[in-house]
Amino acid sequence: MAAALQDQHVVVIGGTSGMGLATAQTAAAVGARVTVAGRDPARLQRALESLGAQGQGRTLDILDPAQLTAFFGSIEVVDHLVITAHASSVVTGAIAPLADMTLEAARAFMETKFWGPFMAVKLGRTRLAPRGSIVLFSGAAGARKLLPDHTAIGATNGAVEAFARQLSREIAPQRVNVIAAGLVRTPTYDGLPAATREALYARYAAQALVGRVGEPQDIAHAALYLMTSEYVTGQIHEIDGGRP
Repeated sequence: MAAALQDQHVVVIGGTSGMGLATAQTAAAVGARVTVAGRDPARLQRALESLGAQGQGRTLDILDPAQLTAFFGSIEVVDHLVITAHASSVVTGAIAPLADMTLEAARAFMETKFWGPFMAVKLGRTRLAPRGSIVLFSGAAGARKLLPDHTAIGATNGAVEAFARQLSREIAPQRVNVIAAGLVRTPTYDGLPAATREALYARYAAQALVGRVGEPQDIAHAALYLMTSEYVTGQIHEIDGGRP
């Protein structure tokens, strides 16, 4: 991985916290030039401090086409575009039975998890290197797994995965892959009470074959594999600790 990413330009939208930040840090550690983008200026500053000389960053709202256009117009050619940005399912209220869920909650989740990355790929692909790659993120609830109260989330994740598969054919030999991450210990769940959050982690760990929840670094390793493996495209990679 170190040789493959040395001096390449990795862009991580959503790279200021959680899985995105871990991916940016890991890419920088093996010699990549890394650009991170996120909405929160304070998180962006902390991320840049952790990246050191290998990093640069911009504030960016992935739902704003004008900001996306300006962002991609201001950076060098992109070797690998990673998009982890999305609104928390906890914050949006997207985890709920269909009968109880509001349309606003479902739309808010899909806007950031699908339409935001869709626009970023559409506007950013002109900056993608001829043999560059794109890594998108879906989640455990999708085409393969059924989880309670995840109708909106499952539909959104399925849309991300279908988009990536179709796009991989359209833009080949540029590559497109998806990480379908299981439960990962990230700031996404900071909005839950501490006891509720730890109980959630404990239940997941009890079901996972590896006996624990994921850590951001687990996902970063998978992202680097997809960036550097030139024979892999159009694939959905489940990284979930072996949860049934």
